[in-house]
Amino acid sequence: MRSLVILILAGCGSTVPPAQAPPPAPAARVDPTARASSPERRSIDPMFALAPADGEATALLQPGAVQLELHTTPIDNPGPALPLPVTIVAEQGSRVRVAVRLPNARFLAWSERAQLFAMMVREHRIAPRPGDHGMPSENHATVRAGAAVRRLAHKDAWTKVRYSGVFEVEGWVPDAALGEVAPARERGGWSPRGPSTQLVTRGAVIYFEPRWGSRQLAIVDRGYSVEVTRVVDDAWSEVAYADRDLVIRGFHSKRAPPGRVHRKVVDPALAPAKMIPNTQVASGTCLHASVEGDPIGYLVGDQDVDLVDTGRGWWTLTIDTPWGPIVFAARGADPTALVACAPDKTVPPSTLVAPTAP
Repeated sequence: MRSLVILILAGCGSTVPPAQAPPPAPAARVDPTARASSPERRSIDPMFALAPADGEATALLQPGAVQLELHTTPIDNPGPALPLPVTIVAEQGSRVRVAVRLPNARFLAWSERAQLFAMMVREHRIAPRPGDHGMPSENHATVRAGAAVRRLAHKDAWTKVRYSGVFEVEGWVPDAALGEVAPARERGGWSPRGPSTQLVTRGAVIYFEPRWGSRQLAIVDRGYSVEVTRVVDDAWSEVAYADRDLVIRGFHSKRAPPGRVHRKVVDPALAPAKMIPNTQVASGTCLHASVEGDPIGYLVGDQDVDLVDTGRGWWTLTIDTPWGPIVFAARGADPTALVACAPDKTVPPSTLVAPTAP
């Protein structure tokens, strides 16, 4: 009987058609201007991340709004400030955590990724248009690996950038020539080697050819001397310049009108107000993000600070930075016994009383 039931069920066909697999999801649209995400950075001990390392890859940060801890009130930069070399130690979405190394302190801070300069990861000639590699020519503006540039625009696989140094250079480079970090380099300057030099002032234009209407290769941002390789006529000279960031060869006219550069001159009058110190504390003193918060840095050398007792062995400790005075927290029984957390031999020894071990 059981066998008969099984046969009957097997012979009954279903009238419901088999379910069809859902259609594949459409491919996600890719924004060609989006930065490819960096590989996930491994967790780094913040105290050791702050100690400088030889040959370490560095980034360049334009000081803007930063946070000592995520989801706290940003600390804004009150005025123009010079870019700071930093090391990226972590990232979260559009934010990066960077190691800031100042003469008086080292600490970690969160910043928007947009505040980072792009770094040239390989040398490349500046092109006038995206995809234009141009004909071979002795006249060119080339930005070297390790130079910092600003991203201005994007098209296909090319990015328009602006370099600002002794000269300002603007044009296009392949995306593959750009990154967020570059290996640290030794400092280097420019010493003209030719028999003749010429002083060029801010706004002087270097052209691709010795004629009106020729393409601009560079504009002088800071007055400097260039090497004169050939005198064309009373107005035009062929000139050359090179430093660790830039190589330029083109033509300069004594009669050409000046061009416009974009770098804003930092007015000392706009510098943030200094904090008023009330005591001096020892080198290596640990800096916390907040009272009872995590340690995020330490002082370098004995420093004048504004120290205020908040109770229960905690203090607010204020120091001067490019963002103006920043308030950290410190821990200890009294100002002469604040806890230190700088790794061994990474800061000058204190000439005050030795700070206590953590």
